[in-house]
Amino acid sequence: MKINKNSSGKVLVIFLVIFVILSLSLAGLAMFFLSKEKERRISTETALEQSVANAVKLEAKLQDAIKQGFLLQEKNKEADEKINGLLDELELQEGIREELKKENQALKEKFETEARARAELQEKIDSNAQAAQRLPDLEAQLQTEQGVRQELEQKLSAAEERAKTLEEALSKMQQQGIESPAPIETAPAVQQPQEETAPVVEQEKSENKKEEVQLEKIVVAPAKAVPEGRVVMVDGETEFVIVNLGANHGIKEEQILSVSRGKDLLGEIKITRVQPEMSAADFIPPLTSRQVRKDDSVVIK
Repeated sequence: MKINKNSSGKVLVIFLVIFVILSLSLAGLAMFFLSKEKERRISTETALEQSVANAVKLEAKLQDAIKQGFLLQEKNKEADEKINGLLDELELQEGIREELKKENQALKEKFETEARARAELQEKIDSNAQAAQRLPDLEAQLQTEQGVRQELEQKLSAAEERAKTLEEALSKMQQQGIESPAPIETAPAVQQPQEETAPVVEQEKSENKKEEVQLEKIVVAPAKAVPEGRVVMVDGETEFVIVNLGANHGIKEEQILSVSRGKDLLGEIKITRVQPEMSAADFIPPLTSRQVRKDDSVVIK
C-alpha cells in the first residue's frame, strides 16, 4: 500500500511538474505573442501615422498639382496666343518678303537705268574732254572778271559817297540862300549890265561851305537865249564843282557845260546831279579842280 501511495504521489508530482512546465510554456508563449502583438500594434500605429502624414503630403502635392494644372492651362493659353502671334508675324514676314522682292526688283531696274545713265554721262564726259581743257582759260577769265567786278564795286562805293557829299553840299548851299540866275525867257530881253566881281582865290573846303556867295545876274542875249551861270563851290578832294544853274534853267543830267574865266576857256564839266536852282558836275579831263575857281563863268555848250 505504501508502494502504491509513493507511486501515485510521484505521478502526481510529475503531472504537476508537467502542468507547471506547460503553464510556464503557455505563459511564455502568451507573453511572446503579446509582445509581438504589441510590436505589431506599434508598427501599425507608426505605419498609420506615416500613412496619415503621407496622405497630408499627398493632399498638399495634389493641391500643388491642381495649382500647377491651372498654371499650365494659363501657360497653354499664353503659348497659344504666342503661337497665334508668331503665325501672324510669319504671315507679315511673308508679306514683307514679297514686298522686299518687289523692291529688289524695282531697285534692280533702277540700278540698270542708272547704269545706262552713267554710261551716257561717261560718253558726255568723254565728248566734253576738250571743254575740260579750256578750264584754265575759263578760270583765268573768271579771275579777271572778278577783279573787274571788285574794281567796279569800289568805283560804285566811291560814287555813292560822292553823291552823298554832293547832296549834302547842295542842301547846305540851298540853306545858305545862294542866289541863282533867273530862268530863261522866251521873249528877247534887254541886256542888263553885269556887276563887277574881283577874282577870289579858292579857300579851303570848310570856308567855302560857310561863305555866302554873291552871284552876278545872267545876261540873256536876244539871239541865243542861253543862260550863263557861275561856279559857287569847288571840292578838290572829291573833284566836283557846284554851279548856280539848275532844272529851272533847262539843265539836265549828262549835259556838258563850258567853264571860262574872262575870255579864257578853261575846259568842260559834265552835270551829274540836278536841283531846281543849282547842279553838281564832274570835271572832264584835262580840266581839274586846281584850274577852276569860285565865280568862274559856266555856260551850256
